Amino acid sequence: MDLEKFDVVVVGSGGAGLLAAARAAAAGLSVVVLERSDVLGGTTAVSGGMLWVPNSSVMKQAGLPDSAEDALRYLERVVEGTVPRERLEHYVRTAPEMVDWLLAHTGARFFPIDRPDYHSTWPGAVDVGRCLDNEPFPTASRPGLLERVRRGPQFPPLTYDERHRARFTGPDASLLAQRLADGVLTVGAALVAALVAACDDLGVRFVLRARATSLLRDDNDAAAVTGVRCEDGRRFSARAVVLANGGFEWDPASGAFLGDIPVVPVSPPVNTGDGLRMAMSAGAAVERMNQAWWVPALQGVPEEYDGAPLTRHLVGERCLPGSIMVDRHGRRFVNEAVNYHDITRVLFNFDADLHQPAHLPVWLVFDEKFRTSYNVGPAAPRDPVPSWLTSAATPAALAEAIGVDPAELTKTVDRFSAHARAGVDPDFHRGESSHDRYYGDPRNPGNPCLGELVTPPFHAVRVVPGALGSKGGPVTSTSGEVLTATGTAVPGLYACGNISAGVFGPGYPGSGGTLGPALTAGYAVGGALVERCGGAFATD
Repeated sequence: MDLEKFDVVVVGSGGAGLLAAARAAAAGLSVVVLERSDVLGGTTAVSGGMLWVPNSSVMKQAGLPDSAEDALRYLERVVEGTVPRERLEHYVRTAPEMVDWLLAHTGARFFPIDRPDYHSTWPGAVDVGRCLDNEPFPTASRPGLLERVRRGPQFPPLTYDERHRARFTGPDASLLAQRLADGVLTVGAALVAALVAACDDLGVRFVLRARATSLLRDDNDAAAVTGVRCEDGRRFSARAVVLANGGFEWDPASGAFLGDIPVVPVSPPVNTGDGLRMAMSAGAAVERMNQAWWVPALQGVPEEYDGAPLTRHLVGERCLPGSIMVDRHGRRFVNEAVNYHDITRVLFNFDADLHQPAHLPVWLVFDEKFRTSYNVGPAAPRDPVPSWLTSAATPAALAEAIGVDPAELTKTVDRFSAHARAGVDPDFHRGESSHDRYYGDPRNPGNPCLGELVTPPFHAVRVVPGALGSKGGPVTSTSGEVLTATGTAVPGLYACGNISAGVFGPGYPGSGGTLGPALTAGYAVGGALVERCGGAFATD
């Protein structure tokens, strides 16, 4: 097949790749974005779309205090000593620049929300402002854009903040209808639409159904990357290749890096490790291969997305009054309201004496009052009891049904209920931090995260380890160059987003802690591409 020539080939159309493409194109470079599916946006488009960015201009304009020093103090504890300080300094310095570039060069607009940092009691943490939500993005003036952008089935056309505030009252039906009629996108899809629109205006070419599977190499310098080849034989040459095509959580072979306990992907099924394999074929060093953006996930809910199982991750249900999580022994084992990343890390604990997982299998347990008050996964309070719940008249009978000790589960429910009536959790301190309370029910007297379980029938649903995406992969420089084991750059090869090793190490600082680093890396890569390629077109 003919060889198409560009200055830059970007593989993948998530937020990181789109921003790298837009910044390169804004400097006059010829850019093509290859997307293996038939819609744009990758994991970004089905996400909540928030960016975790400290000390941004958006915060400052809202009158919210922050500082680079506080952010670094907080991040140094988040990364658990595994990330050099200069990498953290680069993030804290560059992420606000990235936001300003988006505001100046795209239609993306942001506002700070009162989402506390995930470790809200730690030094340097803040309760409001570092989490940036997307303003709704209208597509009516751009015919065809709406159909080109991937959307998450779990998100109505509300901002994340609007959705959160409407949890108990229900959304404004007229607002939803108007936004649907006007083709308004929100959350991650809004961010993607703004980036795609900017790329369109800058002359970026998009090629769909183009699955890049291998790298082209220089005949005179085997180490240098000169383009990509797709599985259908199409070839695209470039002075630089950017791998931004997601993680490896959907690939059974690469997924083994995450450990022996099965992990359920909570992302589009196109994240099969193509970029990882391409980078490794070029000699890339890799790190953090056993790590992911962990989430607890509901098992057994019969939904599909893109022809693959759609798995719902468990967030608010764990924090609301009247639910608990119990393990194989029928006991609580964690503060259910801690952030979804860290609570999932607890699921991997191992019991050395019994030589088995310490907690798995794990269940979310709640009563009928809870079921008819709050959403559980896709089930609304007014819905009949879904078939994927296990239900019984008493905690003991429920324990029998799910295979845990009846006496232990009964004791656990009784103890939790007694403490909940007093508004305290002496066992795990649920509801004591601002982070815990964010997803609680403010209408609940006393502690918004605590409520008794006394109304039959009682219900349970299995909870398993899940991943929003993997966070290990090629080691990169701060400008996104892919590095070998000796620390040298692979000429012409860059990576950003979930394909590459994450800057936050094993930690997760707050909501938007995946997209903040992904877009910051894409922004840095875009700058490096301009420096590498200059302003001349490859076809000149």
